[in-house]
Amino acid sequence: MAPIDADGRRDDLRKIRRVDVQHAGLLLDKMLVWPDRPDDPSDAEAASKSAFRALMEAARIRVPEGYSRAFARRRTWLERFTGGFERGGTQLRRATAKGRLVVNLGAAAVRETNLALLHTWGVPYLPGSALKGLASAAAHRSGVPAWRKVDEREGRLQGEDHRLMFGDTGESGCVVFHDAWWVPEDDELPLDLDTMTVHHRGYYQGDGSPPADGDEPNPVAFLTTRGAFLIALTGPEEWVEAAFDWLDSGLKEDGIGAKTAAGYGRMLLDKSPRQREREEREEAERKQREEEKKRNEARRRRLRELVGIFRGKSNARQVFEQIQQIAADQALHEDVKRALRELFEKDKVCWRDWLKSGADPEQQALARQFEMEATGIPLKAPIHAVAPPASAGTGVWEKGLAWIARDQKNRSMLFFLGKGSRKPEERNRKDVKIEEEGLEEVLRAAGPDAPVEVEGLRDGKKIAGIRRPVRGGGAP
Repeated sequence: MAPIDADGRRDDLRKIRRVDVQHAGLLLDKMLVWPDRPDDPSDAEAASKSAFRALMEAARIRVPEGYSRAFARRRTWLERFTGGFERGGTQLRRATAKGRLVVNLGAAAVRETNLALLHTWGVPYLPGSALKGLASAAAHRSGVPAWRKVDEREGRLQGEDHRLMFGDTGESGCVVFHDAWWVPEDDELPLDLDTMTVHHRGYYQGDGSPPADGDEPNPVAFLTTRGAFLIALTGPEEWVEAAFDWLDSGLKEDGIGAKTAAGYGRMLLDKSPRQREREEREEAERKQREEEKKRNEARRRRLRELVGIFRGKSNARQVFEQIQQIAADQALHEDVKRALRELFEKDKVCWRDWLKSGADPEQQALARQFEMEATGIPLKAPIHAVAPPASAGTGVWEKGLAWIARDQKNRSMLFFLGKGSRKPEERNRKDVKIEEEGLEEVLRAAGPDAPVEVEGLRDGKKIAGIRRPVRGGGAP
């Protein structure tokens, strides 16, 4: 068999029009263009570097024809794929590189460096194995025993949740990490030329020479990629969501691929429907709080106006009735108390007389509740503070502590800890009636470390209603 004429083959390859090649893998691995022979035939290293630069300067590799259609077909198939799991399905989320990334940098190649390219299309992609390893590392880094990886050297066993999600040597995990294809958004592939410089080549190659300032730097060119990639995970819904959470953490904090310590590989993962729903809910709650804050500020201004327009007996009733309406807001009790005190100081005789003869029992009780006169107002009859209306039906009010929080299934739950109870009772918020306006916001802002003192309406074994403790008397 005749020997292969390498130089002749290179001459033939030089005649191929690079613009006609749409597969990056062919250009980078099979048709690496060789420049004119160097003056020194032994200087193959310089020739190789020159060839790589010539390739990247000349080859503006376009997206292969048909890749966009293949990407769309694969996406449609993944959306319908259940993986054979009970309550299984595939969730798709887009990950966008914040800068550059390089996966498979050290894989076998005809050059010193490599880049992960799809075999069929020659476009960049993220191997599913790389995504799975990144999520596994992020889960282990959390420090939770259930998510730790096995370490035979330290005698550390694998956590149960880690084994179920990622598998072990005996069986595969319940979540499948598919290869993440590049999202076609441009006419050209997202390939960039980058350089890393080895300053002490001999030392790193183990030739016995120590690193020195006089060592000649050795720049090594390599390819990087950028853009967005479609990540697909298949498995039971709750496990897929957990896997995306770990993957999100890994992409943000660790990065994927090589040279992550230098900042490569950081990516942002699009929000899941569950995250978007939670953020929309939190945004709605924030707007509600802002609106309530604006309403309260308007009511405070109105209180100051009412104090200013008080003219004695001629409008005492009208002023008090308007303050009475504002007093229903729990958040403004201190402002109401301050306004009533100021009104009383402006005309003590007028208010004493009106409260004795002109005010109804409810207005008298309100004046006493807010201590309109610190020394006490002589009323027609001893009247306790008016309690909020009780819920319909029969039941017993009992004192305790309460707060509202979300459980593991993201449901709004009310927690009630009765006097003498060791463990709080849980009730879905929609099943419990909040008896007072503004109390729900107070309960949501509280927590197990700062619960709110309340009274709960006991209907059988369940708490059916919540209100603030009645002043001046016990529970009915």
